[in-house]
Amino acid sequence: MLLYLHGFASGPSSTKARALASRFADAGVHLETPDLTPGDDGFERSSPSSMLAIAERLLDEAAPPHAIIGSSLGGYLAAVAASRDPSIERLVLMAPAFRLFERWSRRLGPADLEGWRARGLEVDHFASGRKRRLGWQFFEDAQGWPAFPEVRVPTLCIAGRRDETIPLEDVAAFVARTPGARLVEVDDGHELTASLDLIFEEARAFLRPVTGR
Repeated sequence: MLLYLHGFASGPSSTKARALASRFADAGVHLETPDLTPGDDGFERSSPSSMLAIAERLLDEAAPPHAIIGSSLGGYLAAVAASRDPSIERLVLMAPAFRLFERWSRRLGPADLEGWRARGLEVDHFASGRKRRLGWQFFEDAQGWPAFPEVRVPTLCIAGRRDETIPLEDVAAFVARTPGARLVEVDDGHELTASLDLIFEEARAFLRPVTGR
């Protein structure tokens, strides 16, 4: 299976998910693009663990070998999945959101965190185009995850030099500590939408040992 994991407050209809699914389909490869926060209250009740559970269930139900393309939070979750599942043979991580708990802790001060605990956190939900509330369980769950998962499979990381959400230095730090990882830097921001053609060509060549195409 070739699986795509979307980012935080995103979904399977994101620009990257649709563009990559279309390009891979043209190449004869199916890219599975699940919703990791399904249902009316799926986002509000979501956590890294709940999102990862959806991905792992799909992998368990499909015949190996597997490869994952992950975007932002989905890239981080893909790395966690590969650290736990030997049937995952390759990863393509786009602006992967390493240091998950640390970044949320820095972003929000004590008063904001207390407000999140008491009332939930209102965020821009890109998939629906409106504000949605996220429950405290997301932050609590994130606390238990490593800053950098221990990955032992070939991994292609693609990161933008102008990314203001995930520092390029964090992605470079993961690559430096991960055998078989390679970093491709692009002149782009966090969304990487200006680099989709390059991303597809790099990903297609890198994933060919798994996809056969």
